[in-house]
Amino acid sequence: MPTSSRIPSLHRAALLLLAAGVVALPFSRASGDAPPTLPTPLTPPNPPTKPAAEDPDDLAEMLVHLKDGRRISGVVSKQNAEEIVLVIAGIPTRFPTADVERFEVLPSLFERYRQLREAVGDDADQIVKLAEWLQTREKYEWAYAEVQRALKADPSHPQALKLRTLLEQQIQLKAKRQAKPKPEEDDGPEVPKPGPLPRIDFPLLSQEQVDLMKVYEIDLATNPRLLIPRETIAKVLEAYSAHPLVPITREGREAIFRKGPADVLDLMFRLQAREFYKDVQVLDPPKPMQLFRDQVARTWLLNSCATTQCHGGMEAGRLILFNRRANAERSLYTNFLILSRFRTADGTPLLDFESPERSLLLQLGLPKGRSRLPHPPVFRGVGSRDAFKPVFQTDEDRAFKSGVEWIKSLYKPRPEYPIVYESLRPLVVAPRGKAPQPDFAPPPPPPQPAPAAPAPAPAPAPTPDAPAPSAPGPDAVDTPEPTAPSTGGTPRQPSR
Repeated sequence: MPTSSRIPSLHRAALLLLAAGVVALPFSRASGDAPPTLPTPLTPPNPPTKPAAEDPDDLAEMLVHLKDGRRISGVVSKQNAEEIVLVIAGIPTRFPTADVERFEVLPSLFERYRQLREAVGDDADQIVKLAEWLQTREKYEWAYAEVQRALKADPSHPQALKLRTLLEQQIQLKAKRQAKPKPEEDDGPEVPKPGPLPRIDFPLLSQEQVDLMKVYEIDLATNPRLLIPRETIAKVLEAYSAHPLVPITREGREAIFRKGPADVLDLMFRLQAREFYKDVQVLDPPKPMQLFRDQVARTWLLNSCATTQCHGGMEAGRLILFNRRANAERSLYTNFLILSRFRTADGTPLLDFESPERSLLLQLGLPKGRSRLPHPPVFRGVGSRDAFKPVFQTDEDRAFKSGVEWIKSLYKPRPEYPIVYESLRPLVVAPRGKAPQPDFAPPPPPPQPAPAAPAPAPAPAPTPDAPAPSAPGPDAVDTPEPTAPSTGGTPRQPSR
């Protein structure tokens, strides 16, 4: 990008980060006009001056502008007159050309890296965002160099410190894979070797189901970013026109249209207008799902409990989790749904929302002498010892407390998602002699207006000394009384 551009560096950086698929936070102006040189990282080699010809990241990337306003980037897998297929987070995603307004082929990865690096300047937050962008493209050495640069600007930056540790591990694993010697040829008899475990064809939630779960988990007190189409609001007011919370005058209903999306969604929750939740767009992940991603899934769940030899494979009973593409929303929400719906043989859930620290998911990760419910023995091979390794040493471990914090943050009372999910194995085992229950209870039908009551007797005329009692206006809205907080730490709220 020419440094003589008239666009201020703040706007230039924002445009570049948006085009690269990075959600940028406010950042400072770059400290100089000269393009910066790449830093020398401590452990990995310097980033190359140009990408290798055989580098898979050289595959063409495209930014697709959809007619509904969304902009999506990914590696081009297929393009013809009928559709464009992009590989996003490892998943081929189809976009019919009828839904595409326009598209553009992005510059090479290395060129975009150069441009982004020049744009973000010396702001530590933006440098970390750039490092995460590189990490998702498996450019671990480049990402590590950027993390080191962020720590030079802010040595105590928490996200940079966390990302540095992760990148060091990824660089070491990559080096081991590259340095693994090829087996020498031997003229002796071939010895059969065990092949890789077959990859499970794992059922994932659809993006529509993920978006619906976001609505159920949103915390309106955090002023979330939402989009609710005007036509959806009109349909809600029409469908629930007889409900006391819906104004009956034109002025009262117009006032609903002028409210913010969070206020409109609050009305939809109080109406329990569940058939319209699918039309609500939640632009930011709800806080409980952020905690689940950052403090549970990435930290200990996937690398301790969901390995292929454990609950990420088919040899660990009914509880099977998806252990690939951990950062993808569909993977994350699928695992969350499995954990929230799973029941042991005696009907006990894994998550205890009233006493989160007593949750089986956490207790099973403690050493057997410190757990309320020790993990069953894990035997591999003939005559082998118990291979179980505890995830936490005590309930004072930081990871254990992070799990408690996540469970406490979940909305209460827990919603019943109207989602039918067919897991690899049953999440709930029916007692003998009883039919299995569905994964969710279907939502109740919309409330119907009460039958008209007989006309009351006329009230006596008020005397001069006793004014007539005032009645609520036609657009009055009842405010629900506050409820007592639950023992789980999060106040109970109206049912959704």
